[in-house]
Amino acid sequence: MRLSGHQPVYLPGIIVFNKIALSDAFMLVGHCDYQPKSWHSHNFIRGKDGPLKLTVPVIKGQSINETMPFKDGPWRRKHIESIAHSYGKRPYFNYYFPFLRDLIELVEWASLADLNASLMRYLAGCLDIGTHFLTSENHNIAGHKTEMLIDMCRKTGAGEYLSSPGETYVDQEQMKAAGIKHHFQKFTHPVYDQGHKDFIPDLSIIDLLFNCGPESGRIVKEAGYVG
Repeated sequence: MRLSGHQPVYLPGIIVFNKIALSDAFMLVGHCDYQPKSWHSHNFIRGKDGPLKLTVPVIKGQSINETMPFKDGPWRRKHIESIAHSYGKRPYFNYYFPFLRDLIELVEWASLADLNASLMRYLAGCLDIGTHFLTSENHNIAGHKTEMLIDMCRKTGAGEYLSSPGETYVDQEQMKAAGIKHHFQKFTHPVYDQGHKDFIPDLSIIDLLFNCGPESGRIVKEAGYVG
C-alpha cells in the first residue's frame, strides 16, 4: 500500500489532490502545529484583477486540530460572496457551488482541521478520487519529520510513502532502513481555460472544478506521477 499525508489545508490546490490520487491511502495530519498565515487557514481563487486571498479567521490552538475557526463574524458570507462573484458565470458553477456553500456557511465546525478535512473529502469526491482518507489522531501518530512518516506507515501497514516535491526533511536512508520504499511526487501544473486571456496557476482546486467540471478529475490525475 502506498501512503501519503498532508496537514489539513483550506481549499487546497491541484498539487495536493494529485498526490491524493497517486496514493492508496491519504492521512490528514492534523496533530501538527498550527502555523499562522499558512495554507492551514487561507487559499486563493481567481478574482477580477488576479489572485484573491480567502482567509479563515481563527482562535489559535497549539495544533491544527485545536485551532478553531471563528463562529461569529462575516468571513463565511464574504468567502461565499467572493466565490460566487468570481465564478458565477463559469460553466460548472451551479454543479458544485450549492454543497460547497452549505459546507462553508451552515456547518458549525469542531475545529479548523474539521472544516478543512470535510472540504477536502468533498472535493476529492468531485474529482472521482477514491483514495481512502485517514486521520493522524485516530492512529496515535508520534515522532517528527522522517520518524513521523515511518510511524504513519507502520501504523497503517503501508510499505511505500509518497512525499510532495521538495520535502527536504525526509531522510531516505532512514526510510529504507525501516523497510519503507520512499517516492517523490513529480508534478507539472496543468493549463486549462479559466475564462481569461492569461492563466494563473496555484489557485484552489475549485477554480479547476468551476471551469472544467467532470474533466477536472482526469486533469488532476494526469498532472503528476510517482517518481
